[in-house]
Amino acid sequence: MKNTQFRDLSLIPLSNDDLLVIACDCSAGIGEKQADMVAVDTAIMAAYSLRVPLMELISFGAQPIAVVDTIGNEMVPTGQRAIKGIKSELAKASLSGLPLNGSTEDNMVTKTTSVGVTVIGRIAKKNLPSINSDDLTIFQLGIPYVGETVKQHLNDIFSYDIVRQIKRDPAVIDMLPVGSKGIQYEADQMAATHGLALKKPTQWDDVKMKQSAGPATVLLAGVETSQADNFQKRFQGLKPIALLVKEDEK
Repeated sequence: MKNTQFRDLSLIPLSNDDLLVIACDCSAGIGEKQADMVAVDTAIMAAYSLRVPLMELISFGAQPIAVVDTIGNEMVPTGQRAIKGIKSELAKASLSGLPLNGSTEDNMVTKTTSVGVTVIGRIAKKNLPSINSDDLTIFQLGIPYVGETVKQHLNDIFSYDIVRQIKRDPAVIDMLPVGSKGIQYEADQMAATHGLALKKPTQWDDVKMKQSAGPATVLLAGVETSQADNFQKRFQGLKPIALLVKEDEK
């Protein structure tokens, strides 16, 4: 098997049985520096930069095994605050023991905060997500927040535990965290993966569905339509927003 790309994930064969899965994210202009566009604790900004690739790996079914931070600022104090936030987020995700490596920029004076995070995971080939040709119902968890609204709703953003519970549910075929490209983009990605077409309900709002969900403040779950009612009873915090159907059924 050659190196491949699955959506935003890089898949690298380790052996006949296992793959490395790599996800990454970057945040800039958010923090405590002079020219930052959104003023927020650097530790919070770095934590949410980690959240995005962690959510991508968990949704894919990969087990995170290492984290790398690339901090485009000095170690003291910005780097220290960023690392504190990353470690705090790892603890929230029950991943405190993960190796953490990284680098900082200590040669140049910087005016804005910049943090990049790469998470490396591992998955057995037998556990790779399956491609589905039957109709799916897309469920939405969470509300799109970005920038200042993330600050205002820190206690409302869903946890890693609920994402893992959804991933384990047998009715769930696919999962996608939503970030800066918005719900519609990720719904289209899910449709393309399974060779299906996105069927929007009459109340679909293109503007709202295209707005950024920032640091993965929304998750989409593709559920077998035949199991959708029972799934919603198990996960009442999720709402159905659209269908994925065969092109001739659209």
